[in-house]
Amino acid sequence: MATWIVAAAVLAGITLTTVMGLAQRRLLTSPTPRPSRHLPPVSVLKPLKGVDANLEANLASFFRLDYPRYELLFGADDPSDPALAVARAVAARHPGVAWRIVVDSRHIGFNPKVNNLANLDRHARHEVIWISDSNTRVAPSTLTGLVAQLEQPGVGLVSSPFRGVAARRLGASLEALQINTFVMGGVAAVHQLWGGVCVVGKSMLLRRATLASLGGFAFLSQFLAEDQVCGEEVARGGQRVAVMPACIDNVLGAVTVRAFLARHLRWARIRRRMNPAAYVGELLLNPVFVALVGLVALRNRESCALLAAALLGKAALDALAERAVGAGRPLLHYPVLTLAKDLFIGLAWFVPFFSAKVVWRGNRLRVGPRTLLVPVENEAPGLRRPTPVESS
Repeated sequence: MATWIVAAAVLAGITLTTVMGLAQRRLLTSPTPRPSRHLPPVSVLKPLKGVDANLEANLASFFRLDYPRYELLFGADDPSDPALAVARAVAARHPGVAWRIVVDSRHIGFNPKVNNLANLDRHARHEVIWISDSNTRVAPSTLTGLVAQLEQPGVGLVSSPFRGVAARRLGASLEALQINTFVMGGVAAVHQLWGGVCVVGKSMLLRRATLASLGGFAFLSQFLAEDQVCGEEVARGGQRVAVMPACIDNVLGAVTVRAFLARHLRWARIRRRMNPAAYVGELLLNPVFVALVGLVALRNRESCALLAAALLGKAALDALAERAVGAGRPLLHYPVLTLAKDLFIGLAWFVPFFSAKVVWRGNRLRVGPRTLLVPVENEAPGLRRPTPVESS
């Protein structure tokens, strides 16, 4: 009986993963709306913190956008941040694009990225803003595609699917595989099949009026998952959240296994707090881990065969998902990487049920409902408090 229960759970997981993969392929093959003749000017907000992998090439891609009028704003809270020198060097090679460096240490909440964005927003000149992480690289047509989506009736925010590329260590390979399968498939399934909202803040385009209507960056700075909260608030205000059917690149570089696990645990805590019921169901989306648990518990030939079938099926689905985004690798790599990734992810799945604390830029914080950030008072005597500065 127990073997049949494990088999049913594994089959459900393979089925759900297949559905996510189909949704991902459907999203990426969706038609792109035609842009209007009079494209609005855009302010691109690029928060910086240290030198990411291939930062120079990443930033250079934003100077080569095929878009009539835009400005680039690069921000850091420390004038000695080495990323600023990289931004200046790249900008010097592209004199035809408007750009600006903003160094401002003011903070309006406990989310350091949002603090940086709020400081950049004070200097933005245009009504439409594009929030874009420093570890992303884009094609010249990306901004035109995003704006074309934003111009559709009722759309208030547009995000981009992203793929993990340029992985140089085992941790980066595991992260790329997780991004290109579970993350992208989940985003696609939520939007394409369930009509929900799932926003990842690597790339978000919206109007400043829309941002102001939900409380601006001052409101978003309270949350760890500011991107998802932003999307939910836009939808709550009666506007649609769209996803552009073209990937941007998340350049990973040399990510260690420890860094991969730390980042995934932060994401897991986010999902656990944003939607507890859905997070419980995530375990079914890891049929390899379910089969592993079954093998350890049952120790029979049937459970061993079930694990082999689950691994081969999941590895095949992972390979198809990566090929759909143009980020494939040799087929023989998939069984090993899928097994390692799903084992780590499965073990990490339990942690958010017992731990809600994160360490962010030296601050120990507790993640509350909807990822509200609350300081852990007795563990953070030197906690940097928000400055009473309103976001414009």
